[in-house]
Amino acid sequence: MNRSESKYFNTAKRMDEALLSLLREKDFQYVTVKDICAKAGVNRSTFYLHYENIGDLLVETTQLINEKFVASHPRRGVDIENSMLDELFFMTDEWIVPYLNFIKDNKHVYKAVHANAAAFGVEKSFGWFFKNVFSPILSKYGVSTEMHEYIMDFYRNGIFAVIMRWVNNDCAEPVDFVMKVISTLFYYVRSPLPSAGECGDETGVRDK
Repeated sequence: MNRSESKYFNTAKRMDEALLSLLREKDFQYVTVKDICAKAGVNRSTFYLHYENIGDLLVETTQLINEKFVASHPRRGVDIENSMLDELFFMTDEWIVPYLNFIKDNKHVYKAVHANAAAFGVEKSFGWFFKNVFSPILSKYGVSTEMHEYIMDFYRNGIFAVIMRWVNNDCAEPVDFVMKVISTLFYYVRSPLPSAGECGDETGVRDK
C-alpha cells in the first residue's frame, strides 16, 4: 500500500470510528455528515470522496466490526462424519453465545441497521458455520444437496429476525434467553428432517 492509499484508508477508519462514537450518543437518524466530519476531523468534501451518504458509511462500519468478531473467534472443526445423528446439533452455545454477546456490546450499531440483513452481517458472521457445520449435518441426515441453500436461507433469516427483535428491545432479555429461543427454533424445525429418499421429484418437493 502506497502513502496515498494509506492516507485514504486511515481517513476512512477515522470516519468509521467517528460513526461508532456518535451512535453511542444518539440514534442513527439524528447523525449528520456535519457530526461525522467534526468528530473525525475531516471536511465534507473528504466525506463525499469516500461515501455517497451516511448509509454507505454505516454499511462499511458494520462490516468492520463484523470482521473483528470473525477474526477474534477462531472456528473449531467438528467431526461430523464419525458422529452419531443424536450427537449432532445445528446450534450450540459455542457457536451462538459469543456472537450474541458481541451483538449486545455493539447494539447501538446493529440497531441502526435493523432493516438491512446484508449490512447486519448475518451472512458473513455465520458463513463459516453454515458451510462447515450446518450443511454437512444436513447431508448426514440425508437431505439432498440442492435443498441446503433453501434451508440455510430459512435459518439465516430466522436468526436475523430473532436477533433484531432483541436488539430493537434494547437487548433487555439476557443472552441465555435469546439462545434458548434460537435453539428451540432449530430443535423443532429439524425433527424429523426429510431424507433424500423421502423427497418427491427432483424439485425437492415431498410427495403427498
